[in-house]
Amino acid sequence: MTTFSVAELARVVADAIALALPDEVWVQGEIRDLSRPASGHVYFSLVDPDPGDAVEALLPVTLFASEKFAVNRVLQRSGAVRMTDGVHVRIRGRVSHYAPRGTVQLRMTWIDTEFTLGKLAAERERLVRSLEERGLIGKNRALPLPLVPLRVGLITSAGSAAEADFLHELSISGHAWQIAKFDARVQGAEAVADVVGGINDLAGRNVDAIAIIRGGGAQTDLAVFDSEQIAVAAAECPTPILTGIGHEIDVSVVDLVTRGNKTPTACAAALVTRVGDFLARVDRLAVETRRTALARVDAAGADLVHSAARLQRSARTARTRAKQILDALESNTLKQSRGMLRREEGRVKDVGARLSRRASFALETQADGVDRMSHMAGTAATRRILDARSRIDDLNHRLILSDPQRLLARGWSITRTNAGELITSPADIAAGALLRTTLAGGELASVAIEESTDG
Repeated sequence: MTTFSVAELARVVADAIALALPDEVWVQGEIRDLSRPASGHVYFSLVDPDPGDAVEALLPVTLFASEKFAVNRVLQRSGAVRMTDGVHVRIRGRVSHYAPRGTVQLRMTWIDTEFTLGKLAAERERLVRSLEERGLIGKNRALPLPLVPLRVGLITSAGSAAEADFLHELSISGHAWQIAKFDARVQGAEAVADVVGGINDLAGRNVDAIAIIRGGGAQTDLAVFDSEQIAVAAAECPTPILTGIGHEIDVSVVDLVTRGNKTPTACAAALVTRVGDFLARVDRLAVETRRTALARVDAAGADLVHSAARLQRSARTARTRAKQILDALESNTLKQSRGMLRREEGRVKDVGARLSRRASFALETQADGVDRMSHMAGTAATRRILDARSRIDDLNHRLILSDPQRLLARGWSITRTNAGELITSPADIAAGALLRTTLAGGELASVAIEESTDG
């Protein structure tokens, strides 16, 4: 058996590779561990995409500076592909054995940008259909966004231009923002895990909304946000998420499941607008409330003026009516009093006339008797006649004295009830009774204040 030196064996391997693969070959895989040292060369590994961590095969790739110019020109023309970790590429190159390191490597000379873009588009389309079937498209977007989302969780690369633009837009609004930051890589193989970790971390904090932002870049740079893991984590997050990823023309899958905005600045502006709209509503309500209150005060004042005017008119009407009633009562009372007085006066005159007639008749009778006795008795009877005449004069005097008019003139009075019944005792009078008293000069109406008792 032949024994080779290391160099000899390396040459044999190189010759075997050159014999087996004399021309350039196309290889597809996912970029890992890409580096760009100062030498101008580009080094990375190409692996078959695997959802797990295990790698079945790894192919070192070298893009020398002499070929890099042509490759970069192709990448720039596409404008959407940039070689970075995690990007699935189809490249062309020559397989060789690099003896100083003892490795088989691919010396890259070209890249198929259409393959990468097509792969990204196909994977994106597959993922969108899957999310739609699972009801995740728009699920987080359907969550209600608080009216004043001042407590914001921010997922982005610390110190990036995207972070500066986002925070500047919030700052100039003048609102009292509270920002909880989560530093996450937003590009490369570890970006997916970082963003998912940020979503889960901030969902457990006391924030009103979560913002995921990243500046612009090639489509391959933004492909992280077409990841199924990020899309599912965002869709299932219990906190409303707003995104601002890339430029205005970029739309990531995560934008479809959340409240997508075109740029980081637009994402911040959406939050500012939300708070501003609420404050504007508060201002409008305050103005409307003040206007309504003033209108109601004015209306109440007008009603009060009208009510006061009505009360004044009612009071004047009531006073006029009361005066009319009192005048009518006074007039009726005066008429009734005068009538009763005339009736009592007539009664007194009638009594006096009867008494006078009776006395005159008695005097005439007595005079006739005296004359007869005078003739029969003579002188002896004359004295008796004189005595009789004297008694008659006395009776006549008493009759004159008993004349009701004279009695009334001397201060006597006659009191009757309002119904005309004669009052002879205080016991006949009840408290509040209306009395009619006949005097020499007329009739007087009075009211009994309280009951009196005899004795």
